[in-house]
Amino acid sequence: MSGMESFIEKQTKLLEMQPAEAPGKDSEQISKECVDGFEAEAAVPAQDLSNNDAGAETALANTALDLLLLLLMEQWRWLCTENVQKVLHLIFGTLIQRWLEVQVANLTCPQRWVQYLRLLQESIWPGGVLPKYPRPVRTQEQKVAAEEQALQSLMGVLPDIVVEILGVNKCRLSWSLVLESLQQPLINRHLIYCLWDLILEFLDLNASVEESAMTTSASETPSNPKKMGVSP
Repeated sequence: MSGMESFIEKQTKLLEMQPAEAPGKDSEQISKECVDGFEAEAAVPAQDLSNNDAGAETALANTALDLLLLLLMEQWRWLCTENVQKVLHLIFGTLIQRWLEVQVANLTCPQRWVQYLRLLQESIWPGGVLPKYPRPVRTQEQKVAAEEQALQSLMGVLPDIVVEILGVNKCRLSWSLVLESLQQPLINRHLIYCLWDLILEFLDLNASVEESAMTTSASETPSNPKKMGVSP
């Protein structure tokens, strides 16, 4: 527990330093810093955590713990009792919340967005050139290999303690269900539309358009001597 808290604090410092670093840093170097920070700070004693309003400050942690308890329902039913759930939320709620916040901030930092956009560009315009012909349909072997690669990547996201508690087979089965749910074209299309909607809402294009319109109208007012043809 102390090692995880120290790892979270280390990642918070790294995220604060990232804007001053070179934007070309690759994902392997960033991931290596995360692992090195965790190993270097694993022995640091835990500090006191403030928990003034656990219900409001640990929303992500509550959801994560609920999912974890749902997966443990069949194996350790005693762990899913109401009293045990309250104890888990009180003890680990703030810690898990901070860990999730750091991971989300790490996945959405500018360096990561550069990597995502480059991958998207390479998938649409391989080599910077728009393909003349549609991409050939993948064979079943290629689909199986891609699914296995995605499964391995998702398994690497989970902390080791979660894998030890749930078991490797349980984790692989859970991620396999997630991947299987993404094999429906209609659902995928709806998911992409929802993501674009969230991105556009985050960018707040309406405010940008209104600001641009106000700037244009201000430049066209009669008080502007250039627009009125009057020399200053």
